[in-house]
Amino acid sequence: MFINISIIPIGMGLNSIAGLSLAIAKTEFKQRNEGSYLGMLWYLLNPLLMFTLLFLVFGDRLGGSIPHYPLYLLLGIIIFNSFHQATTESTRQIIENDYLIKSVHFPYISLICGVVLKTLFSHILEIIVFTGFLVFFQVSAKGIVFYPIILALFSLFVLGVSSALSAAAVYLIDLGNIWMFVSRLLWFATPIFYSIENQTRLLYFNMLNPMYYFITASRDILIYQKPPHAWIICGMIVFAAVSITAGMLIFNKLKGKFAEMV
Repeated sequence: MFINISIIPIGMGLNSIAGLSLAIAKTEFKQRNEGSYLGMLWYLLNPLLMFTLLFLVFGDRLGGSIPHYPLYLLLGIIIFNSFHQATTESTRQIIENDYLIKSVHFPYISLICGVVLKTLFSHILEIIVFTGFLVFFQVSAKGIVFYPIILALFSLFVLGVSSALSAAAVYLIDLGNIWMFVSRLLWFATPIFYSIENQTRLLYFNMLNPMYYFITASRDILIYQKPPHAWIICGMIVFAAVSITAGMLIFNKLKGKFAEMV
């Protein structure tokens, strides 16, 4: 996705990274929907089609013992897809906008923040649709009030991972393909369409899997109307803090040679 250079003024520009990131996110969001008959519905089709396929295949086999399995499945898909979309797109963001890196002086991290914000826009649309599913299945939607707390931690985590990947991809050209493979393995290892209860090995693995904490906490809040366990909350905080700290350190360490490498 190429950024319109007109939104990045030279010299006296936007006064904050947040303002520039928001401008980039809005531009990319608009460009993606421009000329499309379905517009923003494209953001919803992918998780809904995947939900339909997985529910038909695994609904009877794996979902029989999971309360509110349709909601359990759909929410897992929505959250993981947001992570996958933002991080995968970030591996290309610096490279695909090489003309900006070489010709305009601006905070490069804004390109990555813009990707994360754009993904956040689509995620909010998906959560609105998910709220409709809650009503359809006669589950209280009051938990949505607390979801922004989880979403804030999740966004920090995604931004950290995306920043590290975007910077490293400039130096390792195959990182995008490698990350596609790794994230697909993570998809199957994360309990999205199945439960890990009584599966000791998977439970131990997911103790080290950040996505497990964010998805579990979201299910507890939105579907099961209960507060997440303290260790789940701590896990989200720790992974968000480590991710954003490490991601910014890696990005700032490598950004000095972006113009030479792209």
